[in-house]
Amino acid sequence: MFDSSDGLARRRRNLLLAVVQDFIASAEPVGSLHLTSKYNLGVRAATIRSLMAELEVEGYLHQPHTSAGRVPTDKAFRFYVDSIIPNQRYIGFRERTQIEFHYSERAKDLSEVMRDTSRLLALLTGQAAVVVAPRLESVILERVNFVRVMRPRQVLAIFVAQAGSIQSRLIEADQDYSQDELDRMANYLNRCINGQTIEGARRRIEQALSEERARYDNLARAALTLGDAVISRPAPAEVYVEGNAQALDQPEFSDVNKLKDLLRALEDKTALLNLLERSLNGFGLMVSIGSENVDVRLSDLSVVAAAYASGAAPLGSVAVVGPVRMDYDRVIPLVDYTAKALSRVLEP
Repeated sequence: MFDSSDGLARRRRNLLLAVVQDFIASAEPVGSLHLTSKYNLGVRAATIRSLMAELEVEGYLHQPHTSAGRVPTDKAFRFYVDSIIPNQRYIGFRERTQIEFHYSERAKDLSEVMRDTSRLLALLTGQAAVVVAPRLESVILERVNFVRVMRPRQVLAIFVAQAGSIQSRLIEADQDYSQDELDRMANYLNRCINGQTIEGARRRIEQALSEERARYDNLARAALTLGDAVISRPAPAEVYVEGNAQALDQPEFSDVNKLKDLLRALEDKTALLNLLERSLNGFGLMVSIGSENVDVRLSDLSVVAAAYASGAAPLGSVAVVGPVRMDYDRVIPLVDYTAKALSRVLEP
């Protein structure tokens, strides 16, 4: 529709962008007289009405009722997002400073970093923010510590990544060990783990277990067995969600059914996790609008997501979830910049 370079194509394009921008700002159907008075489109109200009728036939606008103006469809929002993305990858000085300052004094604990990131993004965008933490399997490890707990045969395994983040898992050993024994086991195991991902550490452990000399050192073999028990058990991705109350202030969610869909999606997290896998696979910015979402719980919502990484390896995603009438012009660069800032923080 907008491939032509003639004046009519340009007018329709500018008109559609104006309708979307106005609807984002007002949440009200947009009329031709209002557009004529607010935007310098270079045509009269009658011509605008004619162009809007054409856009409606082509699926970009719809009219809630005959006396109302037009409302952009998901197709219109997709056109709008595709139009602004190439030129909207920057943020203002104040917001950039706020993000950089936030990470300059970050805690070392990974869960705190992730939780604080979701809070920051919710505060900056006024929408619900979602952060998917890195799976332990994706980070480069520096060392592991074993801590004896009160319950019999249970051990807390604490992994420290080269980037300084910390994750822990509670595992069950084949017998009770003293803390001194656990410390010696961790020291032995760290020869296999240091500088490796979980997969690399697993290969080293399996190789060591297969070597004959490991069979004559009970403590070494116990360390390898304990390490294998930790590494072989995949953990679900942790998801941090903030800003629910802010999201509920949007006029779209005065509809009880839409409100329930939003709350279910944010609480269940399954639909969001499946969607955010796409940003990891594509390793870049992803915008999924309304009906583009396969999961019906997200059919009235939009998701703006970006992967954060360590080097060339994507680790997880940051995202904003809100109504289709989202301020993409503001949200997209904030999500993009936050993901890049978080990537820098997690560099080894």
